[in-house]
Amino acid sequence: MHNTHEATFRITTPMFIGGSDQKATEVRPASVKGALRFWWRALNWARHAQAYPHDEAAALRALHAEEARLFGLAARDGGGGPGVCLLSVDQGKIKAAEPPLRVPRYLLGMGLTKTKRNALVSGEFSVRLLFRPSCIEADKQSVLDALYLFGLLGSLGSRARHGMGSVSLSRWQADARNVPATRDDYLAAVRSLLPQIGPQLAADLPPFTAFSGHSRIDLSAHEEDPLDLLTLVGSEQQLYRSYGFKGKGTEHRVGHQKALQLFKDDHNLIYAATQGKPVSAAPQRAVFGLPHNYRFSSGSESEVNYVAPDGKDGRRASPLLLHIHMLSEKDYLAVHTLLPARFLPEAAQIRIKAQRTNMVEAKVDWQVLSNYLDRFKERQTLHG
Repeated sequence: MHNTHEATFRITTPMFIGGSDQKATEVRPASVKGALRFWWRALNWARHAQAYPHDEAAALRALHAEEARLFGLAARDGGGGPGVCLLSVDQGKIKAAEPPLRVPRYLLGMGLTKTKRNALVSGEFSVRLLFRPSCIEADKQSVLDALYLFGLLGSLGSRARHGMGSVSLSRWQADARNVPATRDDYLAAVRSLLPQIGPQLAADLPPFTAFSGHSRIDLSAHEEDPLDLLTLVGSEQQLYRSYGFKGKGTEHRVGHQKALQLFKDDHNLIYAATQGKPVSAAPQRAVFGLPHNYRFSSGSESEVNYVAPDGKDGRRASPLLLHIHMLSEKDYLAVHTLLPARFLPEAAQIRIKAQRTNMVEAKVDWQVLSNYLDRFKERQTLHG
């Protein structure tokens, strides 16, 4: 196998990516390498956990040591090292656009809605990996697997777990694998990469976002236009999660639909907190990720977040990843990847800040996310 390997990726949904100025002008090698490391860890945790079935700390040390050897380690992290390959990015013909963009505000979140950032909205970029002559074939394959999976499930930039910045593999010049052109091709390609899960991983949650016996991947919907598809999924999530707002009539509405109010208990819980009453549990919707905010028609507000053992505010990214994948110019898939893991660090608590501050147990119900995925009528579960 030669030492230079290349893959090309199409930007399928607006990518909010940039440096300190928050301006989207290019795809940076550091961003791609970060994504590769994420998918590599997700793929390889099972192997290390099964090698150390009774010693999670040893499994984590082995995983991190291998990751550092493959992808490099900064000198400040102890010793330093360049990794087994050099990564470069050819920008190709990438187009950026200024807001407003045709993107669902619900999936953008408060941060992107308020900042009015521009985004990369179309075009392709190529990633080139130059492996060192001393790199063994098994290490090459391990890195290439992460690159291939990035092109099937991955995204870059802000709100990447909510469908923004989705990338789709459009050309593969790295090994004998092909670019999936049909739904069946796509299913086979993803399944070929997923790790074998032993009995222990079928029972235990991993300590970080990774594939385990609890993981699930669904093809939830499809459309001819990627932004129509993003809007469809965003509307479904908003309808599922939202209590709704009361307009001129008597009904609470979510957009043009009657609110389902599936989490009425969450509404009542947080409303009680805004009235100064004590609460002793986290809202069910906390499992979608933290922090998240509540705003009532009365004007009262509340923030639900978690507090780390050192007393600092934390952040828990969503365990549910949305990816919009392009099979052809008129065929796009909405792919949900659910990767349950230990929700918060040991001893962390969830803080409900309103008229008074309540500290509650960091306990979540994973069925809330499974029930959401089950709502998509055309879904096809390819894993889990």
